[in-house]
Amino acid sequence: MSQSEQVIRICDSWATPGALGLTGFSMTTIMLAFFDLGIFSDALALISMSIFVGGIAQFCAGLMAFKKGNTFETVAFCAFGMFWISFAYILIAPFGSDPASAISIGVYLLVWALLSGTMLFGVIKLKAKFLIAVFALLTAVFIITAIFYFTGIALIATIAGILALILGFVAFYTAMTIVLNETGYKLPC
Repeated sequence: MSQSEQVIRICDSWATPGALGLTGFSMTTIMLAFFDLGIFSDALALISMSIFVGGIAQFCAGLMAFKKGNTFETVAFCAFGMFWISFAYILIAPFGSDPASAISIGVYLLVWALLSGTMLFGVIKLKAKFLIAVFALLTAVFIITAIFYFTGIALIATIAGILALILGFVAFYTAMTIVLNETGYKLPC
């Protein structure tokens, strides 16, 4: 290399977006599961968590993934961040609009099941065991919850709530393995 040539090195100093995205997703999913299982009945904490932690934090993680050139994480975190914000909107039915019907919520959930089921194929290809569990459980929760909205059978809602709680804890573990493994731990993920 001659003296007139300069080498420019670009270092990626952005954090791993998966940790933030999965943390936002897991914490909001756990809150939703507790709500669905009747641990609390007022929706304000869930709405707040859905907008700010599940929605905005996940969307930010998606933008971080975009910066890193990771299409899978960009789509997953931006889309599911918007899921939580749109879910909060459904819960609050603002500006005098009528609440969503059970059928429309069921269809809404099936559309999200389509996305999560498709994303499941991506994590299967990556052979990421815990992410496979996250997307498989997520797809199941969407489908089972949609079935509840179509049928109104309370037992189905309880099953969906239990699966959502398991999903939340699996996603939380996955997020924390990213965080803790960066500090020197060797947790399986």
